[in-house]
Amino acid sequence: MNILHMKYAVEIARVGSLSQAAQNLILAQPNLSRSIKELESEIGIKIFERSTKGMLLTPEGEEFIGYAKEILNHIDHVDK
Repeated sequence: MNILHMKYAVEIARVGSLSQAAQNLILAQPNLSRSIKELESEIGIKIFERSTKGMLLTPEGEEFIGYAKEILNHIDHVDK
């Protein structure tokens, strides 16, 4: 699993929008979308429901994002 993909998923969950997350991460939206699809395929769950209201977390996605935040916090702590 790619750490960057986890960071991307956490940012999308935070802002609720693929386009806003892409801007914040300084990525092209298609590349961000592709990264999330790869992550979902790799872990075998659908993290987000894509709708006209934005990117909504699935129940499995909520659980994944919780774990991803913990992992990223631990990585940040180790780096400091």
